[in-house]
Amino acid sequence: MKLDRINLNILACLQENGRITNQELADKVALSPSACLTRTRRLEEEGYVTNYRAEVALDKIGPVLSAFMEVTLESHFPEDFEKFNSYVGSRDDIVSSYMLGATFDYLLRVVVRDMAQLRQLSDDILGAEIGVVKLNTLPVLEDCKTFSGYPVHRLVPDA
Repeated sequence: MKLDRINLNILACLQENGRITNQELADKVALSPSACLTRTRRLEEEGYVTNYRAEVALDKIGPVLSAFMEVTLESHFPEDFEKFNSYVGSRDDIVSSYMLGATFDYLLRVVVRDMAQLRQLSDDILGAEIGVVKLNTLPVLEDCKTFSGYPVHRLVPDA
């Protein structure tokens, strides 16, 4: 599937508001509702749209502590990465994980209630026998810019 200007506009609109009606989306991208629905379904079927979810206002739930953790593994065999990734996938307090080409192997983003939970998570990771040799924790003081979608129009040349 070729991502033309209209497909990119549909993706950008869906990132901004996943609950937009097909009629509203069609109006925004200058298509008929049936053509817009066909394109949207095709984007979903081909894996360009992978999920729709709500963004939760954590501050409304209660006090939370967000932090990043730099993780260095002791060894770098495929099974070491698999074991670590499996453990990370089992933890709901680890909200994202990135394998990096840096002075450390992974960057985790975690969300917990308070410093005591952050300490417990750190202890859990270090005690899980998943090959972690170093863990550096960086508490977030303020979310200055949170994720609000990918710059889809900038990612496709000549779109």
